[in-house]
Amino acid sequence: MKLLGFRYEPRRKGYYVDGHEKPETISYRNKYMERYLLYERRMYRWIQLSAAHSEELEKQGLVTKNSGYKYKNRDGIDMVEYHVDSNKIFQEEADKETRFGGYLSVRIEMERPLIIFGHDESIFKQYHMTKSAWVAPDGTVTIIPKDDGQGLMISAFQSREFGFGMNITDEELQKINETRRGEKYADEAAAIAKRGTADKKDLKHSPFIIEFEYGANNEGYWSYEHMVLHLEDCVDCVKVLVPQFDYLFLFDHSCGHDKQREDGLNIENMTKSFGGKQAYLHDSLIKEVDGYLGPYPKVLKPGDVQSMVFKESDAGPFWLTEQERIEQRYDQVEAGKKVKRKLKKEELVKKLAEAGVTATGNYTKIQKLAQEKNIPIKEENLPKIKLGWVGKQKGVYQVLWERGLIDPHNLNQYTMDGRKDQFGVLQPHTSLKHLLGSCRDFQEEESLLQTMGRKMGVLVDRTPKCHCELAGEGIEYSWGCAKNYYRRLPLKEKKSKETFKQSVRKSLCNKNVLTLDRVRAFSRRARQYTLAYYALHQQQQEQQAIGIRAADNLATSETSQLTTVKIEQMVKQFKTHRCAVDFDSAFIKSVIVKKDNE
Repeated sequence: MKLLGFRYEPRRKGYYVDGHEKPETISYRNKYMERYLLYERRMYRWIQLSAAHSEELEKQGLVTKNSGYKYKNRDGIDMVEYHVDSNKIFQEEADKETRFGGYLSVRIEMERPLIIFGHDESIFKQYHMTKSAWVAPDGTVTIIPKDDGQGLMISAFQSREFGFGMNITDEELQKINETRRGEKYADEAAAIAKRGTADKKDLKHSPFIIEFEYGANNEGYWSYEHMVLHLEDCVDCVKVLVPQFDYLFLFDHSCGHDKQREDGLNIENMTKSFGGKQAYLHDSLIKEVDGYLGPYPKVLKPGDVQSMVFKESDAGPFWLTEQERIEQRYDQVEAGKKVKRKLKKEELVKKLAEAGVTATGNYTKIQKLAQEKNIPIKEENLPKIKLGWVGKQKGVYQVLWERGLIDPHNLNQYTMDGRKDQFGVLQPHTSLKHLLGSCRDFQEEESLLQTMGRKMGVLVDRTPKCHCELAGEGIEYSWGCAKNYYRRLPLKEKKSKETFKQSVRKSLCNKNVLTLDRVRAFSRRARQYTLAYYALHQQQQEQQAIGIRAADNLATSETSQLTTVKIEQMVKQFKTHRCAVDFDSAFIKSVIVKKDNE
Protein backbone atom coordinates (compact mmCIF):
# COMPACT_ATOMS: atom_id res chain seq x y z
CA MET A 1 0.00 0.00 0.00
CA LYS A 2 2.90 2.36 0.76
CA LEU A 3 4.33 1.73 -2.71
CA LEU A 4 1.00 2.91 -4.12
CA GLY A 5 1.25 6.13 -2.14
CA PHE A 6 -1.10 5.31 0.74
CA ARG A 7 -0.43 6.36 4.35
CA TYR A 8 -1.57 4.57 7.52
CA GLU A 9 -2.62 7.19 10.07
CA PRO A 10 -5.32 7.93 12.69
CA ARG A 11 -8.80 8.70 11.40
CA ARG A 12 -9.86 12.32 11.66
CA LYS A 13 -12.85 14.40 10.77
CA GLY A 14 -12.96 16.08 7.40
CA TYR A 15 -15.32 17.61 4.90
CA TYR A 16 -16.78 15.45 2.16
CA VAL A 17 -16.89 17.67 -0.90
CA ASP A 18 -20.32 17.20 -2.43
CA GLY A 19 -22.96 19.37 -4.05
CA HIS A 20 -22.55 22.67 -2.18
CA GLU A 21 -21.66 24.55 -5.37
CA LYS A 22 -23.37 22.34 -7.94
CA PRO A 23 -25.28 24.45 -10.50
CA GLU A 24 -28.68 23.03 -9.50
CA THR A 25 -27.92 23.65 -5.81
CA ILE A 26 -26.91 27.26 -6.51
CA SER A 27 -30.04 27.77 -8.60
CA TYR A 28 -32.25 26.47 -5.79
CA ARG A 29 -30.33 28.55 -3.23
CA ASN A 30 -30.92 31.75 -5.19
CA LYS A 31 -34.65 31.09 -5.45
CA TYR A 32 -34.87 30.14 -1.78
CA MET A 33 -33.14 33.36 -0.68
CA GLU A 34 -35.61 35.45 -2.68
CA ARG A 35 -38.52 33.56 -1.10
CA TYR A 36 -37.08 33.97 2.38
CA LEU A 37 -36.60 37.74 2.05
CA LEU A 38 -40.20 38.03 0.84
CA TYR A 39 -41.41 35.89 3.75
CA GLU A 40 -39.76 38.36 6.12
CA ARG A 41 -41.94 41.22 4.87
CA ARG A 42 -44.81 39.54 6.74
CA MET A 43 -42.97 38.92 9.99
CA TYR A 44 -42.31 40.70 13.31
CA ARG A 45 -38.73 41.56 12.41
CA TRP A 46 -38.79 45.32 11.80
CA ILE A 47 -38.31 48.57 13.64
CA GLN A 48 -39.35 52.05 12.47
CA LEU A 49 -37.39 55.23 13.34
CA SER A 50 -37.76 58.87 12.43
CA ALA A 51 -35.44 60.07 9.70
CA ALA A 52 -33.78 62.41 12.22
CA HIS A 53 -33.03 59.51 14.59
CA SER A 54 -31.73 57.48 11.65
CA GLU A 55 -29.33 60.27 10.67
CA GLU A 56 -27.94 60.37 14.21
CA LEU A 57 -27.29 56.61 14.12
CA GLU A 58 -25.57 57.02 10.75
CA LYS A 59 -23.27 59.71 12.17
CA GLN A 60 -22.39 57.41 15.07
CA GLY A 61 -21.60 54.62 12.61
CA LEU A 62 -24.29 52.35 14.06
CA VAL A 63 -26.11 51.87 10.75
CA THR A 64 -24.97 52.03 7.15
CA LYS A 65 -25.57 55.34 5.41
CA ASN A 66 -28.55 55.50 3.06
CA SER A 67 -29.76 52.11 4.21
CA GLY A 68 -33.23 51.03 5.32
CA TYR A 69 -36.60 51.66 3.72
CA LYS A 70 -37.61 55.33 3.60
CA TYR A 71 -41.26 56.41 3.73
CA LYS A 72 -43.65 58.97 5.24
CA ASN A 73 -46.04 58.00 8.03
CA ARG A 74 -49.67 59.08 8.23
CA ASP A 75 -48.65 62.38 9.79
CA GLY A 76 -46.28 63.12 6.92
CA ILE A 77 -43.14 62.59 9.01
CA ASP A 78 -40.09 61.11 7.24
CA MET A 79 -39.39 57.64 8.60
CA VAL A 80 -36.91 54.83 8.01
CA GLU A 81 -37.64 51.13 8.52
CA TYR A 82 -34.83 48.76 9.47
CA HIS A 83 -34.62 45.05 10.02
CA VAL A 84 -33.91 44.32 13.70
CA ASP A 85 -30.74 42.50 12.63
CA SER A 86 -29.29 45.71 11.17
CA ASN A 87 -27.87 46.58 14.58
CA LYS A 88 -27.90 44.80 17.93
CA ILE A 89 -29.46 47.83 19.61
CA PHE A 90 -32.53 47.40 17.43
CA GLN A 91 -33.04 43.83 18.64
CA GLU A 92 -32.48 44.87 22.25
CA GLU A 93 -35.07 47.63 21.99
CA ALA A 94 -37.54 45.41 20.16
CA ASP A 95 -37.14 42.66 22.79
CA LYS A 96 -38.08 45.15 25.51
CA GLU A 97 -41.05 46.62 23.70
CA THR A 98 -42.58 43.72 21.75
CA ARG A 99 -43.59 40.11 22.35
CA PHE A 100 -42.01 38.67 19.21
CA GLY A 101 -38.78 40.70 19.02
CA GLY A 102 -39.90 43.22 16.42
CA TYR A 103 -42.73 45.04 14.68
CA LEU A 104 -44.52 44.25 11.44
CA SER A 105 -43.21 45.97 8.31
CA VAL A 106 -45.00 49.04 6.98
CA ARG A 107 -44.72 47.31 3.60
CA ILE A 108 -46.94 44.38 4.56
CA GLU A 109 -49.91 44.15 2.21
CA MET A 110 -53.32 42.54 2.69
CA GLU A 111 -51.81 39.40 4.16
CA ARG A 112 -51.80 37.84 7.58
CA PRO A 113 -48.58 38.01 9.62
CA LEU A 114 -46.28 35.02 9.23
CA ILE A 115 -44.28 32.97 11.74
CA ILE A 116 -41.49 30.62 10.62
CA PHE A 117 -40.58 27.46 12.49
CA GLY A 118 -37.31 25.77 11.57
CA HIS A 119 -36.93 22.01 12.05
CA ASP A 120 -34.07 19.59 12.36
CA GLU A 121 -33.10 16.30 14.00
CA SER A 122 -29.95 15.65 16.02
CA ILE A 123 -28.50 12.67 17.88
CA PHE A 124 -27.00 12.86 21.36
CA LYS A 125 -24.53 10.14 22.32
CA GLN A 126 -24.32 9.10 25.96
CA TYR A 127 -20.53 9.36 26.28
CA HIS A 128 -19.79 12.02 23.69
CA MET A 129 -17.07 13.88 25.63
CA THR A 130 -14.92 16.95 25.08
CA LYS A 131 -11.51 16.49 23.44
CA SER A 132 -9.76 17.80 26.56
CA ALA A 133 -10.27 17.25 30.30
CA TRP A 134 -8.94 18.56 33.60
CA VAL A 135 -6.15 16.50 35.17
CA ALA A 136 -5.75 16.49 38.98
CA PRO A 137 -2.46 17.71 40.55
CA ASP A 138 -1.54 14.10 41.31
CA GLY A 139 -2.03 13.17 37.66
CA THR A 140 -5.30 11.22 38.03
CA VAL A 141 -7.90 11.52 35.28
CA THR A 142 -11.50 10.38 34.88
CA ILE A 143 -11.82 6.96 33.22
CA ILE A 144 -13.64 7.44 29.93
CA PRO A 145 -15.94 4.70 28.50
CA LYS A 146 -14.61 2.94 25.40
CA ASP A 147 -17.61 3.63 23.17
CA ASP A 148 -20.20 6.38 22.76
CA GLY A 149 -22.88 4.44 24.64
CA GLN A 150 -26.58 4.85 23.99
CA GLY A 151 -28.01 7.29 21.50
CA LEU A 152 -31.09 9.51 21.66
CA MET A 153 -32.45 11.39 18.66
CA ILE A 154 -34.22 14.72 19.15
CA SER A 155 -36.64 16.13 16.60
CA ALA A 156 -37.35 19.80 17.32
CA PHE A 157 -38.76 23.05 15.98
CA GLN A 158 -37.56 26.53 16.83
CA SER A 159 -38.61 30.07 15.92
CA ARG A 160 -37.60 33.63 16.69
CA GLU A 161 -41.01 34.26 18.18
CA PHE A 162 -41.21 31.34 20.64
CA GLY A 163 -37.60 30.17 20.88
CA PHE A 164 -36.46 26.54 20.98
CA GLY A 165 -39.59 24.40 21.12
CA MET A 166 -42.76 26.03 22.42
CA ASN A 167 -43.85 26.18 26.04
CA ILE A 168 -47.48 25.13 26.53
CA THR A 169 -49.34 25.26 29.84
CA ASP A 170 -51.67 22.52 31.09
CA GLU A 171 -54.68 24.75 30.42
CA GLU A 172 -53.53 25.42 26.85
CA LEU A 173 -52.87 21.71 26.29
CA GLN A 174 -56.39 20.89 27.45
CA LYS A 175 -57.80 23.43 25.00
CA ILE A 176 -55.73 21.93 22.16
CA ASN A 177 -56.84 18.38 22.98
CA GLU A 178 -60.50 19.41 22.97
CA THR A 179 -60.17 20.55 19.35
CA ARG A 180 -58.30 17.36 18.34
CA ARG A 181 -60.82 14.87 19.66
CA GLY A 182 -62.73 13.15 16.87
CA GLU A 183 -60.26 14.41 14.25
CA LYS A 184 -58.07 12.27 11.99
CA TYR A 185 -54.53 12.92 10.77
CA ALA A 186 -54.11 14.36 7.28
CA ASP A 187 -51.96 11.37 6.31
CA GLU A 188 -54.11 8.56 7.67
CA ALA A 189 -51.82 5.84 6.31
CA ALA A 190 -48.81 7.27 8.18
CA ALA A 191 -50.82 7.49 11.42
CA ILE A 192 -52.04 3.91 11.13
CA ALA A 193 -48.52 2.66 10.33
CA LYS A 194 -46.87 4.38 13.31
CA ARG A 195 -49.65 4.82 15.88
CA GLY A 196 -52.09 2.06 15.00
CA THR A 197 -54.98 4.43 14.26
CA ALA A 198 -55.72 7.52 12.16
CA ASP A 199 -57.55 9.13 15.10
CA LYS A 200 -55.75 11.92 16.94
CA LYS A 201 -55.06 11.14 20.58
CA ASP A 202 -54.63 13.65 23.40
CA LEU A 203 -51.21 15.29 23.64
CA LYS A 204 -49.56 14.83 27.03
CA HIS A 205 -46.98 17.61 26.60
CA SER A 206 -45.76 20.16 24.08
CA PRO A 207 -44.95 18.28 20.84
CA PHE A 208 -42.38 20.78 19.55
CA ILE A 209 -39.48 18.76 21.02
CA ILE A 210 -39.74 14.98 20.95
CA GLU A 211 -37.33 12.22 21.91
CA PHE A 212 -36.85 9.19 19.67
CA GLU A 213 -34.97 6.05 20.73
CA TYR A 214 -33.68 4.92 17.37
CA GLY A 215 -32.43 1.47 16.45
CA ALA A 216 -33.77 -1.90 15.34
CA ASN A 217 -34.37 -2.94 18.96
CA ASN A 218 -36.04 0.33 19.97
CA GLU A 219 -38.45 2.54 18.00
CA GLY A 220 -36.94 1.76 14.61
CA TYR A 221 -35.64 4.60 12.44
CA TRP A 222 -36.96 8.09 11.86
CA SER A 223 -38.94 8.33 8.64
CA TYR A 224 -41.41 10.47 6.75
CA GLU A 225 -44.28 8.90 8.70
CA HIS A 226 -42.81 10.06 12.02
CA MET A 227 -42.13 13.53 10.60
CA VAL A 228 -45.58 14.21 9.15
CA LEU A 229 -47.26 13.23 12.43
CA HIS A 230 -44.85 15.38 14.43
CA LEU A 231 -45.61 18.31 12.11
CA GLU A 232 -49.38 17.97 12.42
CA ASP A 233 -49.25 17.79 16.22
CA CYS A 234 -47.39 21.12 16.21
CA VAL A 235 -49.74 22.64 13.64
CA ASP A 236 -52.71 21.76 15.85
CA CYS A 237 -51.10 23.64 18.73
CA VAL A 238 -50.36 26.90 16.93
CA LYS A 239 -53.75 26.97 15.22
CA VAL A 240 -55.45 26.88 18.61
CA LEU A 241 -53.09 29.12 20.59
CA VAL A 242 -52.27 31.80 17.99
CA PRO A 243 -54.76 31.40 15.11
CA GLN A 244 -54.24 34.95 13.82
CA PHE A 245 -50.99 33.99 12.01
CA ASP A 246 -50.01 32.07 8.92
CA TYR A 247 -47.24 29.52 9.47
CA LEU A 248 -44.24 28.34 7.48
CA PHE A 249 -42.25 25.26 8.50
CA LEU A 250 -38.70 24.95 7.18
CA PHE A 251 -37.09 21.53 6.63
CA ASP A 252 -33.84 20.32 5.14
CA HIS A 253 -33.52 17.84 2.27
CA SER A 254 -33.28 14.56 4.18
CA CYS A 255 -34.81 11.49 2.51
CA GLY A 256 -37.79 11.51 4.90
CA HIS A 257 -38.59 15.15 4.18
CA ASP A 258 -38.15 14.70 0.42
CA LYS A 259 -40.40 11.66 0.04
CA GLN A 260 -42.38 12.00 -3.17
CA ARG A 261 -46.09 11.54 -3.71
CA GLU A 262 -46.93 8.33 -5.55
CA ASP A 263 -48.07 10.38 -8.56
CA GLY A 264 -45.38 13.06 -8.16
CA LEU A 265 -43.41 14.33 -11.16
CA ASN A 266 -40.26 12.32 -10.60
CA ILE A 267 -38.05 11.25 -13.49
CA GLU A 268 -36.82 8.25 -11.50
CA ASN A 269 -40.34 6.79 -11.60
CA MET A 270 -40.50 6.85 -15.40
CA THR A 271 -39.21 4.71 -18.25
CA LYS A 272 -38.43 5.60 -21.83
CA SER A 273 -41.42 3.99 -23.55
CA PHE A 274 -45.10 3.77 -22.59
CA GLY A 275 -46.70 1.48 -20.01
CA GLY A 276 -44.83 -1.03 -17.90
CA LYS A 277 -44.00 -0.66 -14.22
CA GLN A 278 -43.48 3.10 -14.29
CA ALA A 279 -45.69 5.21 -12.02
CA TYR A 280 -48.86 7.01 -13.07
CA LEU A 281 -47.94 10.70 -12.69
CA HIS A 282 -50.35 13.57 -12.24
CA ASP A 283 -51.11 16.09 -15.00
CA SER A 284 -48.97 19.23 -15.33
CA LEU A 285 -49.94 22.78 -16.30
CA ILE A 286 -47.61 24.25 -18.93
CA LYS A 287 -46.83 27.79 -17.74
CA GLU A 288 -45.70 30.78 -19.76
CA VAL A 289 -42.22 30.86 -18.25
CA ASP A 290 -38.87 29.30 -19.11
CA GLY A 291 -38.36 25.67 -18.20
CA TYR A 292 -41.43 24.06 -19.75
CA LEU A 293 -41.13 24.10 -23.54
CA GLY A 294 -38.18 23.57 -25.88
CA PRO A 295 -37.01 24.87 -29.28
CA TYR A 296 -38.22 21.95 -31.40
CA PRO A 297 -41.69 21.35 -32.91
CA LYS A 298 -44.21 20.83 -30.09
CA VAL A 299 -47.88 20.02 -29.58
CA LEU A 300 -48.26 21.94 -26.32
CA LYS A 301 -48.46 25.66 -25.63
CA PRO A 302 -48.60 27.78 -22.45
CA GLY A 303 -51.89 27.24 -20.66
CA ASP A 304 -52.28 23.63 -21.82
CA VAL A 305 -52.47 20.78 -19.31
CA GLN A 306 -50.18 17.90 -20.21
CA SER A 307 -51.56 14.50 -19.31
CA MET A 308 -48.96 11.91 -18.38
CA VAL A 309 -51.29 9.13 -19.56
CA PHE A 310 -52.41 8.37 -23.11
CA LYS A 311 -56.08 9.16 -23.63
CA GLU A 312 -58.56 7.72 -26.14
CA SER A 313 -58.41 10.97 -28.11
CA ASP A 314 -54.59 11.00 -28.39
CA ALA A 315 -52.75 10.13 -31.60
CA GLY A 316 -50.46 7.71 -29.74
CA PRO A 317 -46.69 7.28 -29.34
CA PHE A 318 -45.04 9.62 -31.84
CA TRP A 319 -42.27 7.17 -32.80
CA LEU A 320 -44.71 4.53 -34.09
CA THR A 321 -46.04 4.50 -37.62
CA GLU A 322 -49.72 5.23 -38.16
CA GLN A 323 -50.39 1.53 -38.77
CA GLU A 324 -48.51 0.53 -35.58
CA ARG A 325 -50.52 3.02 -33.54
CA ILE A 326 -53.74 1.47 -34.79
CA GLU A 327 -52.56 -2.09 -34.16
CA GLN A 328 -51.21 -1.29 -30.67
CA ARG A 329 -54.08 0.93 -29.56
CA TYR A 330 -55.67 -1.52 -27.08
CA ASP A 331 -54.59 -4.52 -24.99
CA GLN A 332 -54.78 -7.79 -26.92
CA VAL A 333 -54.75 -11.41 -25.83
CA GLU A 334 -52.05 -13.36 -27.67
CA ALA A 335 -53.67 -16.59 -28.79
CA GLY A 336 -52.10 -19.84 -27.55
CA LYS A 337 -49.64 -18.11 -25.18
CA LYS A 338 -49.77 -18.54 -21.44
CA VAL A 339 -47.78 -16.91 -18.62
CA LYS A 340 -47.46 -17.21 -14.86
CA ARG A 341 -46.85 -14.62 -12.18
CA LYS A 342 -46.04 -14.43 -8.49
CA LEU A 343 -48.72 -13.01 -6.25
CA LYS A 344 -47.85 -9.67 -4.68
CA LYS A 345 -47.29 -9.29 -0.95
CA GLU A 346 -50.66 -7.60 -0.35
CA GLU A 347 -52.44 -10.33 -2.33
CA LEU A 348 -50.86 -13.06 -0.18
CA VAL A 349 -51.70 -11.16 3.02
CA LYS A 350 -55.34 -10.96 1.91
CA LYS A 351 -55.51 -14.69 1.09
CA LEU A 352 -53.92 -15.54 4.46
CA ALA A 353 -56.43 -13.28 6.22
CA GLU A 354 -59.28 -15.12 4.47
CA ALA A 355 -57.79 -18.32 5.88
CA GLY A 356 -57.80 -16.80 9.36
CA VAL A 357 -54.06 -16.13 9.50
CA THR A 358 -52.61 -12.71 10.37
CA ALA A 359 -49.46 -12.21 8.30
CA THR A 360 -46.64 -9.77 9.13
CA GLY A 361 -43.04 -9.46 8.05
CA ASN A 362 -41.26 -9.20 4.72
CA TYR A 363 -42.30 -10.72 1.40
CA THR A 364 -40.14 -13.85 1.82
CA LYS A 365 -41.59 -14.59 5.26
CA ILE A 366 -45.16 -14.17 4.00
CA GLN A 367 -44.47 -16.43 1.00
CA LYS A 368 -43.16 -19.13 3.33
CA LEU A 369 -46.21 -18.78 5.58
CA ALA A 370 -48.54 -19.10 2.58
CA GLN A 371 -46.79 -22.28 1.44
CA GLU A 372 -47.17 -23.75 4.94
CA LYS A 373 -50.92 -23.08 4.70
CA ASN A 374 -51.08 -24.62 1.18
CA ILE A 375 -51.92 -21.28 -0.39
CA PRO A 376 -50.41 -20.96 -3.91
CA ILE A 377 -47.89 -18.14 -4.24
CA LYS A 378 -48.16 -18.12 -8.06
CA GLU A 379 -50.87 -17.90 -10.67
CA GLU A 380 -50.30 -20.11 -13.72
CA ASN A 381 -51.78 -20.54 -17.21
CA LEU A 382 -52.71 -16.87 -17.43
CA PRO A 383 -53.40 -15.51 -20.92
CA LYS A 384 -50.53 -13.45 -22.29
CA ILE A 385 -51.54 -9.85 -22.89
CA LYS A 386 -49.90 -7.59 -25.46
CA LEU A 387 -50.33 -4.15 -23.96
CA GLY A 388 -51.76 -1.26 -25.96
CA TRP A 389 -51.03 2.40 -25.37
CA VAL A 390 -54.51 3.76 -24.50
CA GLY A 391 -54.70 4.35 -20.73
CA LYS A 392 -50.98 3.68 -20.26
CA GLN A 393 -48.26 5.96 -18.91
CA LYS A 394 -46.62 8.05 -21.63
CA GLY A 395 -42.99 7.67 -20.58
CA VAL A 396 -40.09 10.13 -20.92
CA TYR A 397 -39.83 9.99 -24.72
CA GLN A 398 -43.40 11.07 -25.39
CA VAL A 399 -43.50 13.75 -22.67
CA LEU A 400 -40.33 15.41 -24.02
CA TRP A 401 -41.55 15.26 -27.62
CA GLU A 402 -44.87 16.93 -26.73
CA ARG A 403 -42.89 19.76 -25.08
CA GLY A 404 -40.52 20.23 -28.01
CA LEU A 405 -37.47 19.29 -25.98
CA ILE A 406 -36.05 16.64 -28.32
CA ASP A 407 -35.12 16.82 -32.00
CA PRO A 408 -37.53 14.51 -33.89
CA HIS A 409 -35.09 14.37 -36.85
CA ASN A 410 -32.19 13.06 -34.76
CA LEU A 411 -33.70 10.67 -32.21
CA ASN A 412 -30.73 8.31 -32.25
CA GLN A 413 -28.63 10.75 -30.23
CA TYR A 414 -30.78 10.28 -27.12
CA THR A 415 -30.53 7.66 -24.39
CA MET A 416 -31.93 7.66 -20.87
CA ASP A 417 -28.58 8.54 -19.25
CA GLY A 418 -26.97 10.32 -22.23
CA ARG A 419 -24.02 9.68 -24.53
CA LYS A 420 -20.35 10.44 -23.95
CA ASP A 421 -18.07 12.27 -26.37
CA GLN A 422 -14.72 11.00 -27.60
CA PHE A 423 -13.07 12.11 -24.34
CA GLY A 424 -15.54 10.22 -22.16
CA VAL A 425 -17.39 13.39 -21.07
CA LEU A 426 -21.16 12.98 -20.66
CA GLN A 427 -23.22 15.19 -22.97
CA PRO A 428 -26.25 16.33 -20.92
CA HIS A 429 -28.26 17.38 -23.99
CA THR A 430 -28.38 13.72 -25.07
CA SER A 431 -29.79 12.48 -21.73
CA LEU A 432 -33.57 12.06 -21.60
CA LYS A 433 -33.41 12.03 -17.79
CA HIS A 434 -31.49 15.30 -17.73
CA LEU A 435 -33.78 17.03 -20.23
CA LEU A 436 -36.99 16.16 -18.41
CA GLY A 437 -35.49 16.47 -14.94
CA SER A 438 -34.45 20.04 -15.83
CA CYS A 439 -38.04 21.05 -16.56
CA ARG A 440 -39.37 23.56 -14.08
CA ASP A 441 -42.42 21.55 -13.01
CA PHE A 442 -40.25 18.49 -12.29
CA GLN A 443 -37.70 20.58 -10.37
CA GLU A 444 -40.37 22.37 -8.34
CA GLU A 445 -42.53 19.32 -7.68
CA GLU A 446 -43.65 19.47 -4.07
CA SER A 447 -42.78 16.66 -1.71
CA LEU A 448 -45.37 14.56 0.10
CA LEU A 449 -44.60 16.53 3.28
CA GLN A 450 -45.34 19.79 1.44
CA THR A 451 -48.59 18.36 0.12
CA MET A 452 -49.66 17.30 3.60
CA GLY A 453 -48.62 20.69 4.99
CA ARG A 454 -50.89 22.39 2.46
CA LYS A 455 -53.68 20.03 3.51
CA MET A 456 -53.11 21.10 7.14
CA GLY A 457 -53.29 24.76 6.11
CA VAL A 458 -49.61 25.70 6.53
CA LEU A 459 -46.66 26.33 4.21
CA VAL A 460 -43.74 23.91 4.03
CA ASP A 461 -40.47 24.95 2.42
CA ARG A 462 -37.00 23.42 2.22
CA THR A 463 -33.65 25.10 2.77
CA PRO A 464 -30.93 24.48 0.13
CA LYS A 465 -29.11 21.16 0.09
CA CYS A 466 -25.65 21.05 1.72
CA HIS A 467 -26.25 24.42 3.46
CA CYS A 468 -26.53 23.68 7.17
CA GLU A 469 -25.57 27.29 7.88
CA LEU A 470 -28.97 28.33 6.47
CA ALA A 471 -31.03 25.54 8.02
CA GLY A 472 -34.09 25.89 10.22
CA GLU A 473 -33.85 29.47 11.53
CA GLY A 474 -30.37 28.77 12.91
CA ILE A 475 -31.29 25.47 14.56
CA GLU A 476 -27.89 23.96 13.72
CA TYR A 477 -26.34 26.53 16.06
CA SER A 478 -28.81 25.51 18.77
CA TRP A 479 -27.62 21.90 18.48
CA GLY A 480 -24.03 23.11 18.77
CA CYS A 481 -24.87 25.16 21.87
CA ALA A 482 -26.74 22.25 23.51
CA LYS A 483 -23.95 19.76 22.79
CA ASN A 484 -21.32 22.13 24.12
CA TYR A 485 -23.31 22.23 27.35
CA TYR A 486 -23.90 18.45 27.38
CA ARG A 487 -20.22 17.58 26.91
CA ARG A 488 -19.33 19.57 30.01
CA LEU A 489 -21.74 17.77 32.30
CA PRO A 490 -20.13 15.34 34.78
CA LEU A 491 -19.90 11.75 33.63
CA LYS A 492 -21.86 10.58 36.70
CA GLU A 493 -24.91 12.44 35.33
CA LYS A 494 -24.97 10.27 32.20
CA LYS A 495 -24.29 6.73 33.42
CA SER A 496 -27.77 5.22 33.49
CA LYS A 497 -30.34 5.41 30.71
CA GLU A 498 -32.59 7.71 32.73
CA THR A 499 -29.82 10.07 33.88
CA PHE A 500 -28.59 10.20 30.27
CA LYS A 501 -32.03 11.34 29.12
CA GLN A 502 -32.25 13.86 31.93
CA SER A 503 -28.89 15.29 30.92
CA VAL A 504 -30.05 15.68 27.31
CA ARG A 505 -33.23 17.43 28.47
CA LYS A 506 -31.16 19.68 30.70
CA SER A 507 -28.97 20.59 27.70
CA LEU A 508 -32.04 21.48 25.64
CA CYS A 509 -33.68 23.60 28.36
CA ASN A 510 -35.03 26.79 26.81
CA LYS A 511 -34.84 28.65 30.13
CA ASN A 512 -31.15 28.14 30.96
CA VAL A 513 -29.36 26.88 27.83
CA LEU A 514 -31.27 27.50 24.60
CA THR A 515 -32.76 30.77 25.78
CA LEU A 516 -34.87 33.01 23.56
CA ASP A 517 -31.99 35.52 23.28
CA ARG A 518 -29.64 32.80 22.09
CA VAL A 519 -32.11 31.39 19.58
CA ARG A 520 -32.60 34.86 18.12
CA ALA A 521 -28.82 35.30 17.93
CA PHE A 522 -28.51 31.97 16.11
CA SER A 523 -31.31 32.89 13.71
CA ARG A 524 -29.58 36.20 13.07
CA ARG A 525 -26.38 34.32 12.24
CA ALA A 526 -28.18 32.12 9.70
CA ARG A 527 -29.74 35.20 8.14
CA GLN A 528 -26.32 36.85 7.79
CA TYR A 529 -25.26 33.95 5.61
CA THR A 530 -28.48 34.24 3.61
CA LEU A 531 -27.69 37.91 2.93
CA ALA A 532 -24.09 37.08 2.07
CA TYR A 533 -25.15 34.52 -0.53
CA TYR A 534 -27.73 36.98 -1.82
CA ALA A 535 -25.09 39.69 -2.19
CA LEU A 536 -22.86 37.27 -4.09
CA HIS A 537 -25.77 36.36 -6.36
CA GLN A 538 -26.52 40.04 -7.04
CA GLN A 539 -22.88 40.77 -7.80
CA GLN A 540 -22.76 37.90 -10.29
CA GLN A 541 -25.93 39.16 -11.95
CA GLU A 542 -24.46 42.64 -12.24
CA GLN A 543 -21.30 41.27 -13.79
CA GLN A 544 -23.39 39.39 -16.35
CA ALA A 545 -25.61 42.37 -17.16
CA ILE A 546 -23.81 45.68 -16.65
CA GLY A 547 -26.18 48.40 -15.58
CA ILE A 548 -28.95 46.03 -14.41
CA ARG A 549 -29.26 46.11 -10.64
CA ALA A 550 -31.46 43.89 -8.43
CA ALA A 551 -34.16 46.02 -6.78
CA ASP A 552 -34.28 44.61 -3.28
CA ASN A 553 -33.27 47.59 -1.14
CA LEU A 554 -33.22 45.51 2.05
CA ALA A 555 -30.55 43.06 0.92
CA THR A 556 -28.32 45.61 -0.83
CA SER A 557 -28.27 47.99 2.14
CA GLU A 558 -27.52 45.33 4.74
CA THR A 559 -24.88 43.52 2.70
CA SER A 560 -22.93 46.55 1.49
CA GLN A 561 -20.24 45.94 4.10
CA LEU A 562 -19.70 42.32 3.06
CA THR A 563 -16.67 42.12 0.80
CA THR A 564 -16.47 39.76 -2.13
CA VAL A 565 -13.36 38.15 -0.64
CA LYS A 566 -15.17 37.35 2.62
CA ILE A 567 -18.15 35.84 0.81
CA GLU A 568 -15.91 33.72 -1.42
CA GLN A 569 -14.10 32.40 1.68
CA MET A 570 -17.44 31.50 3.22
CA VAL A 571 -18.64 29.72 0.08
CA LYS A 572 -15.48 27.60 -0.02
CA GLN A 573 -15.78 26.74 3.66
CA PHE A 574 -19.14 24.96 3.50
CA LYS A 575 -18.77 21.77 1.53
CA THR A 576 -21.30 19.40 3.06
CA HIS A 577 -23.97 19.04 5.72
CA ARG A 578 -22.04 19.39 8.95
CA CYS A 579 -23.08 20.32 12.47
CA ALA A 580 -22.67 24.04 13.24
CA VAL A 581 -20.36 23.15 16.12
CA ASP A 582 -17.88 21.90 13.49
CA PHE A 583 -17.78 24.96 11.24
CA ASP A 584 -18.81 27.83 13.55
CA SER A 585 -17.81 26.76 17.05
CA ALA A 586 -16.17 30.11 17.85
CA PHE A 587 -19.43 31.98 17.24
CA ILE A 588 -21.45 29.53 19.36
CA LYS A 589 -18.98 29.79 22.24
CA SER A 590 -18.98 33.58 22.02
CA VAL A 591 -22.77 33.64 22.38
CA ILE A 592 -22.63 31.26 25.35
CA VAL A 593 -19.86 33.20 27.11
CA LYS A 594 -21.58 36.54 26.51
CA LYS A 595 -24.90 35.39 27.92
CA ASP A 596 -23.27 33.64 30.87
CA ASN A 597 -21.34 36.80 31.77
CA GLU A 598 -24.53 38.82 31.65
